[in-house]
Amino acid sequence: MTKLIDLKAPPILEIGKITLPEPKKITLDNGIPMFVFQGAKNDILCVELLFNSGRWTEPSPLTAGSCGRLIKSGTLNKSSFELSEEIDFYGSTIKAGAGYNTFSLQLFTLHRFFNESFPLFQECLFDIAFPETEIDLYKSNALSKHRVELEKNDYVADMAFKKIVFGDQHPYGYETSEERIKAINQTDILEYYRKELRIDNCAIFVSGNVLETHIQAINNLLGKKDWNKSSTGLPVSTAPPSGTIPQQFHQQKKNSVQCSIVIGKQLFNMSHEDYPEFLLMNTIFGGYFGSRLMSNIREDKGYTYGIYSGLQSLKFGGVYSIQTETGLEHKNDCLKEIYTEMSRLRESRVTERELTLARNYLLGKFMGKTDGAFNQVEQFKKYYVEGKSVDLFDNIVEKVRNCNAERIRDLATTYLNKENFSEIVIG
Repeated sequence: MTKLIDLKAPPILEIGKITLPEPKKITLDNGIPMFVFQGAKNDILCVELLFNSGRWTEPSPLTAGSCGRLIKSGTLNKSSFELSEEIDFYGSTIKAGAGYNTFSLQLFTLHRFFNESFPLFQECLFDIAFPETEIDLYKSNALSKHRVELEKNDYVADMAFKKIVFGDQHPYGYETSEERIKAINQTDILEYYRKELRIDNCAIFVSGNVLETHIQAINNLLGKKDWNKSSTGLPVSTAPPSGTIPQQFHQQKKNSVQCSIVIGKQLFNMSHEDYPEFLLMNTIFGGYFGSRLMSNIREDKGYTYGIYSGLQSLKFGGVYSIQTETGLEHKNDCLKEIYTEMSRLRESRVTERELTLARNYLLGKFMGKTDGAFNQVEQFKKYYVEGKSVDLFDNIVEKVRNCNAERIRDLATTYLNKENFSEIVIG
């Protein structure tokens, strides 16, 4: 006779104190700050140069992103192919990218190939020539990719949303277009490269299994000379964000069987006093798989495979949005249910069980952000870019931990009002 095993669910334990560790700070000989995050078990290392730049200071639209994509486009001594082949030979990765307010240049390498890989990283920083032939090839590929993306409703909806919320002249809001891709040029890229990737605009982040020899080598290669120190940076964008008046933008697309929906507005960043508890309110509303939007619109109604809401914290503000895709036949019903859930959260208190589930989920996410050197550096950079102390992380965690149902309803009453949201529907 088979004996039945009494299976019991594991106990739910309270999440204890969550802290984002402070990195070791070192100042290179030429004054560049370097932050070291020690913690990886494997012999892997990431070195990142982060510049206070990005879209916010580019001389023309798409220049910052183009500079990042072309950072391995060839030097005076190596072609793009030769440079990439040499990097790949050592199993290393060098990549660059521009955000709204930052430009990043990263090296991922193993210990045993650090001495060979770092000089290649240095070449990408100091010697990239941005050949016209490589720029033309990049533009051609970008045009093809853009035309493909324009067939995707979610891509068009996202561009339209940012343009409505921030304005087409704002670094956070301008849309990619064929005209802007065709206007990318070597002069603007070189100007951006020379004036923004400079010593007094840079911080270095090193994470992984970091040895003292690595720190010394970085100082010897990057800290012994005043590269680009005399350069004057590009003008900072002064374009004021638009989007103060909510708009509706509905666009039909031929042959579409479903539509993309984006509902949102400008909001605050992590500096705002309501930010921590707003994160918890949003988690309940639409921030995770167990949210009200997901339970209603996906599980109960079957209008979509997924629906999420989130707040993106930016250096100069923030943007809050709800995004989903649904069949054309469910478009109006889906919109109605989104606004219904806003009303429900404003008009009645959440249950303690619902609040506890969302809080534990969010605290678990915070724990993940402090787990290991690579997660810690990514989290730390967010505070560094916005000019905030990591003490703010502890404050956010504690506010989430102590938030109650009444506070959730107050926040929903303040921020979840249909008349304050722009609505974009493509399809």
